[in-house]
Amino acid sequence: MRVGASLATPSKSPEFFEYFLNPKNHREGIPLDYVSYHFYAIPEADESLQAQQHTFFAQADGFLNTVRYIEAIRMRLSPKTKTMVNEVGTISAEGANQGTDAQKSSPIPQSYWNLSGALYAYLFAELSKLGIDVIGESQLVGYPGQFPSVSMLDWDAGEPNARYWALKILLNNFHPGDRIVSSKSELSSVHAFAVLTTEGKRRCMVINKRSREIEISLPEASGGTEEYIDLETGNQTPPMKKLTSDRIKLGAFSVAVITLP
Repeated sequence: MRVGASLATPSKSPEFFEYFLNPKNHREGIPLDYVSYHFYAIPEADESLQAQQHTFFAQADGFLNTVRYIEAIRMRLSPKTKTMVNEVGTISAEGANQGTDAQKSSPIPQSYWNLSGALYAYLFAELSKLGIDVIGESQLVGYPGQFPSVSMLDWDAGEPNARYWALKILLNNFHPGDRIVSSKSELSSVHAFAVLTTEGKRRCMVINKRSREIEISLPEASGGTEEYIDLETGNQTPPMKKLTSDRIKLGAFSVAVITLP
């Protein structure tokens, strides 16, 4: 018999991890395979989309502090247990009223999908640095009545949205065995994550956390390639382009992966 446990709101129940991860609280010989928990960024009911770009990333940073706390408990009590953040996503202010009379049904703007995709990429980068084993994006199909703002597909047409394409970019470019290397952005509005791939390629993901275009400089980028999504690409397949300069323009809520030459 093997044991795993999941908790939806880890920040509210730190004592759960102290209890579950302590082998003394389980029968002898039963391995503690996984502990898992969720994270959703949720804005205030009257919060504008312009404000949500700040709220979502601030909530993500608070969650990362919780993860560090849980990881310290895990390493102290049960270091062989793996960690799975098995639901990561965002919920619109309307979606937070799921199943209540207050829930409304209105079109979800494109900028929300791109912001949500950028947030997932940011958490993928930071949770990877913390050694988290599994980082699952939630959910493939939502629809009115079932958290539509968490969907990765258009529930009418079945077409992928920007949340789906953000995940696809990560799957295309980052793999088990890649070595995370030091990276730093001079702009608080831009996040950088770099790896040396198993094939020896130098690869850097840059995430624009804001709803405006930002230009960055990435040494030795000229001659490389960029796969990206932003507000302009919307729900379309991420384009791939050849870079002719070390200066790179990041569109609103861009998730861009640059492979250096």
